[in-house]
Amino acid sequence: MMKISRRAVPLAALLVLGGCAGRTQSAPPEAAAEPVQAPPAVVQSTEGGFSVAFPGPVTEERRVQPTDVGEVTLHTFIAARTAEDTAYYVSYTDFPPAAVAQVDPRDVVSRASQGALEALGATGISAKPVQMDGGFPGQEVGGLSGPRRLRGRFFMVGPRLYQQLLLHPDGRPPKDADRFFDSFRLDPTVAGRLGNVTRGT
Repeated sequence: MMKISRRAVPLAALLVLGGCAGRTQSAPPEAAAEPVQAPPAVVQSTEGGFSVAFPGPVTEERRVQPTDVGEVTLHTFIAARTAEDTAYYVSYTDFPPAAVAQVDPRDVVSRASQGALEALGATGISAKPVQMDGGFPGQEVGGLSGPRRLRGRFFMVGPRLYQQLLLHPDGRPPKDADRFFDSFRLDPTVAGRLGNVTRGT
């Protein structure tokens, strides 16, 4: 049976802040420093089928990553506050529908969340199942990597994996953390289309 690796979706941008850049296949672009009081930037990705409010300017990139089911493209959106050692990250990755149809989506999000913790050398301190509108399965995790805290949400929508992550100094969560996570919205049309892919309709 085909499987999706836990490490299929590396956190290249966050690894720069996490001090683990050497684990990536190539160094990601450096993010520009951002004023703390910068207004939110609402990103609406037509291709990704989502919208989310980032705390300021956003960098977008794509990179091809090898996985157990072939190469996939990782689409990332990042807002970094380098002076505060804090980064906000949203990504999505489309896996081959045939591969996804063979696995439990709850297992995929569990593997993805564990892969995120491992990529940052973080120890998991919390994990709970969550569900996105439309009944799509997800998981929220918390982790600790030295002086840094990781909070992440992972959702599987048909063959597409969404990741929403925040990395910040331990004990100093940004005030807009909940707003960032709660602002994530899926386009119902895209969600319906993706759900139909794995249901074969």
